[in-house]
Amino acid sequence: MTTIGQDVPRTRRSLTLPGIPWLSIACWLLMIFLFAPLVIAALYAFSAVPTLSWPFQGWSLMWFEKLLTERQFRNAFWVSLEMATITAIVATTIGTMASFAFTRVASRFTTVGQALARLPVMLPGLFIGIGFVALMILLRFSPGTTTLLLGHIVVAIPWVVLVVTARMRTYDVELEAAARDLGASPFQALRRVTLPILAPAIIGAALLAFAWSFDETLVTVFTAGQQTTVPLYIVGKLRRVVDPTGNAVAVFLLLIPWVTFALAAILLRRGGGVGAALGGQR
Repeated sequence: MTTIGQDVPRTRRSLTLPGIPWLSIACWLLMIFLFAPLVIAALYAFSAVPTLSWPFQGWSLMWFEKLLTERQFRNAFWVSLEMATITAIVATTIGTMASFAFTRVASRFTTVGQALARLPVMLPGLFIGIGFVALMILLRFSPGTTTLLLGHIVVAIPWVVLVVTARMRTYDVELEAAARDLGASPFQALRRVTLPILAPAIIGAALLAFAWSFDETLVTVFTAGQQTTVPLYIVGKLRRVVDPTGNAVAVFLLLIPWVTFALAAILLRRGGGVGAALGGQR
């Protein structure tokens, strides 16, 4: 009769026989498959020739210089920056307040509300974009700055709710009770006890919302109207001409969200919200 302890070594040997770590090789191949296109795309942004040819010929920053001097890109960058900043502020405010309601009030309404708040995360961006178009037609709204901002806020709020709610479920509410026993008012307990403890998770959620908004394409296509963001700029440019300028834009699109996500991960780790938000255990 075999036992669990005897099955484990046998399983491990089956993954490494005959002396080759097949699982490690498969993981490395998967990583190369995922990240090699990104590395190649970023590499051509530093090309010294105007064609995307192989082998790589020389190094130059001329495409970044050309990009930064192009008025259309600068306008698109500022639009994206403005939309992402406002989206982060509004979505974080609404999402944090909703998280308080979902974790402090036990009722069927809050359970249904929490499920509905997470719904945009599970829906395809194309479906949300088409829904916004139908709503704009119904309300006779013209696509533009307002609809673009509303579209980003609607989809960014669930990310904030997921992160902040996950942190609040591990928060000891007895700390607030202790502050109240020491004479603090509800507002003072919130300002001096609760918010400082939740601050890393809230700021991390805001950074996630900012990164998502800056890089969003599908919802933006349906709601932007005459506005042009950085993702729409690069899509339009690639329709006209293919040169390393598009790769330079791609580097910006990679760096800004990745740096923001890295900062958010650091803050969430400090605030104790990473594992819970991603389904891990603390």
